[in-house]
Order: sequence, then C-alpha cells, then structure tokens
Amino acid sequence: MKKILYSLLSLSFILASCSKEMDDIDNEISKIQDQDKVNAEFIRTRPNAPEAYTLTDADYELSSDEDVAKYKSFSSYKPAKDFLPEILYSLFSGEDAQALMTTYDYYSKPVVDEANARMIKDGENETVNEYAEMGQRNTNFDDEDEAEALIGKLLDRKDYTNTVGEEKTVSYTLYEKNLTNYIRVNADKTSEVVGYDENAEELTHEQYDKVGAGKYNSFYTQANALSDLITLADLESATLPITYSCIVYKNYNTEYIVYLSDGMKWMVKQSVMPVAEELNYALNDEDISLSYWWADPAIKITLGADDYELYPETSKYGNFDLRSGKVPGTDVQLRVDMLGNMLDTNHSPIIEGEQYLVSYVYYDGGSGVGQDRIVKKDGSWTMYVAPAN
Repeated sequence: MKKILYSLLSLSFILASCSKEMDDIDNEISKIQDQDKVNAEFIRTRPNAPEAYTLTDADYELSSDEDVAKYKSFSSYKPAKDFLPEILYSLFSGEDAQALMTTYDYYSKPVVDEANARMIKDGENETVNEYAEMGQRNTNFDDEDEAEALIGKLLDRKDYTNTVGEEKTVSYTLYEKNLTNYIRVNADKTSEVVGYDENAEELTHEQYDKVGAGKYNSFYTQANALSDLITLADLESATLPITYSCIVYKNYNTEYIVYLSDGMKWMVKQSVMPVAEELNYALNDEDISLSYWWADPAIKITLGADDYELYPETSKYGNFDLRSGKVPGTDVQLRVDMLGNMLDTNHSPIIEGEQYLVSYVYYDGGSGVGQDRIVKKDGSWTMYVAPAN
C-alpha cells in the first residue's frame, strides 16, 4: 500500500513539474509572439531608411521641442544632436549601423562685418561705377531682392574665390520711400539717425508744421529731418538729448548683405541654411522599439574668411598649407593650436570639454577639405581622443 502511495505521489510531482515546465514554455512562446507583433508593427509604421533624406516642415512637428516644431529648424540653442534623432525615430527603421545622410535647416544669424565690408563703387571716389555696370540708372538700388541677385553676379565676375565657406559682407545704398526714422538731437545741438527707440517722441502735425513740413507730415530727405529737428527742439526748448520718430520721404540707407561661397559662386547667406549630416542606426534585435538613431555629438564649424585672416600663413590663400616645411605643415599640434585660436577668437563662447568638428580648406600639393575633431581642456586645445571602452 505504501509503495502504491509513494508511486502516486511521485507521479503527481512529475506531472506537476511537467505542467509547470509547459506553462513556462507557453509563457515564453507568448512573450516571443507578443514581441514579434510589436516588432512587426514598428517596422510597418517605419519603413527602412533611404541613403539620404531631407526633412519636411511636417517632420519638424514630430519634435518634442516646441521651438523646433514651430520654427522648422535647429540652432545652437536647439541642436540637431539633441532633437534630430527623435524625429528620425518616428520616421524610419534600419539595419544595425546603417547610415542616413540627413539634410535639415539650421538657424544661425549671419555675422555682418561692417568694418571690412566690400563697398559697391559708385564712381564718386573711384573711376568705376558698379551700379551702372549692374544696369542701375542711379547710384543705388530701390529693390532689395534685385540688389541681392545682381551683387551676387557682380562678385562672381570680380571677386572670384574657390574657398568653400568663405564669407564676404557687402555694403550698398538702398533707396526707399516713406520710412519711419529715429533721429536724436544731442545736447550739443547736433543730430544723428539712430536705431529704433521705443521712447522716441512721435511728431504731431503741429510739430511738422512748425518747421514747414506740415503739408505732408513728413520730411523730404534725411538731411532735411536732421536740420529741421534741431530747429524744432530749439523752438520747443526741449530737454536734450531727445529722440524724435518721424517720416522721411526719400531715404538713402546703407544696407549690408553677407555672401557665402560654395567654391564656385557667391550666394546670399540666409539666417536659415541647409546642413547635411550623417546619422547612424543602433538596432536592438530583442526589442526593436528600443532602437535609435544617434548623431555625432560634436559642434560642427566650417572656417570662414575671418578665421583664415588671423594668420599670415592661412590668410593669403584662405587655407592651411600642409606640405613639409610649411606652417603648419605636418605639425598636427600646431594646426590644432591654430584651429583652437580661430575658434576662441571668432566662435565664442567655447565650451570646455565639448567636441568641435572643424572643417577647413588645405593644400598639400592639391586642394581639399579636411576635418579635425578637437577639444579644449584646462585652457588648451588638443585633438579629441575617444575614451577606451
């Protein structure tokens, strides 16, 4: 009887163990099937990425950042390395380590170099009248779009460069009608045109009339306004300095445009310009929804004319001469020091410990574009070395 009881208990234990193992197997199969469904749905809604892609306005709206979604661009304050991967995650899947060249819009206000601006010659102090060369009857433009297009063609003919990324500020005279001017009358009874001033006193009809400009409630030229407003301040015993807001009929203002070279022609540098960057896909085989796109964390800078001007060895041809016996030649640390100084001088603020991927033009017997990944630590620039795993 005892043997029968022991046998029944043993059989019951075996059956229970088998049942548990079967439940575990079923649960594991169920998990795999559920994960397969998740993976299939992920792939269904995210096609495999192409080799290259340009973001659309709708793509920016996928960003978790309100500014990126609103302005449809990235910037130094909203860097692509932080917000582009999440957009691509919503759009595409891919193979492990797959590369995707992505073009996106980047906001960076052009830097106007007024002190070194290339002036359009008007024939007054030079024998050349470049306005006439561009088909203008007067020594000015009256349309900004026309000015931008024609000046670009003028630079292509006269200021040729093969340096990619070189910038040039150009100044020209723009004629406009009926503009609000802000004119300050100083304590010494001089006057000058100033920028917008929210505290400026807006001229009334009575005030225009006091200086003979009441018929149209405007001054004919800026010269008239500068002179008549001194008279007005004197007539009203105004406390000086005082800034007036007034309308001027004929305005001849100096305007500035920043042009950018692509190595073949000059184009207007806009506040928002396209940037191409390669991102890579990190595939998670077990849970594809945990896969992600990642961007190079470095801050990317392409050197311009102002950078090359800092050294006599780079200013002449707008490049680095990497031939032996030249400066910097084959001395890598010297090149890094020169690049670092350019960043410190023209691209501040610099963040210590941050990677900077700097693109520059070089000559080593032939022309090319090089890139160095550098970092500043304890005040010194060095070539970036990735930490060991």
